[in-house]
Amino acid sequence: MVRYLDVADALRERITSGALAPGEAVPSAEQLARDHGTGRDTALKALRVLRREGLLLLGRDNIVRVGPVERRAVGAAVDVPPTIVEMPAQAVLRARMPTPREREELGLPDGVPVLVVVLGDVEEVHPAAETGMRWPRQRA
Repeated sequence: MVRYLDVADALRERITSGALAPGEAVPSAEQLARDHGTGRDTALKALRVLRREGLLLLGRDNIVRVGPVERRAVGAAVDVPPTIVEMPAQAVLRARMPTPREREELGLPDGVPVLVVVLGDVEEVHPAAETGMRWPRQRA
C-alpha cells in the first residue's frame, strides 16, 4: 500500500467534490499527516502529486491553494505545464540535475533536470519538463 497516494486520493476527492473550493488553502502537510496517520514527508509527497496534476498551486504567500477549475486537466493532454509555480518576489530559482532520491520521488527518467525554488532555507523541487514559473508583476 502506497500511503502518499491514499492521502492524495482523499484530498483530490475533497477538491473535486467542491468541499475545497478554488483559491481555498489546503490543510498543511502537518495537518494532513495527523489526519491520515502518516509522516510529514508522506503528506508532502501527496501534495506534490496534486500540484503536478494542476489541482494545487503555490501562492505568492507560500500557501498551497486549490487551483482554478480551468487549470484542471487530470489525464488530459494540455499545452501548458501541469504545474505553474507562483514565485514569491524574494525567491531564487535554480536548475540542476535531481538527486537519485528526487528522481525516484518525482518519477523522473534519467536526464530530466529539476527546478529548485529557494526561499530562505526552504527548497521546493519541481520536474523542469512539467513546471512553469510565474513571477509577480513589478509595480511601477
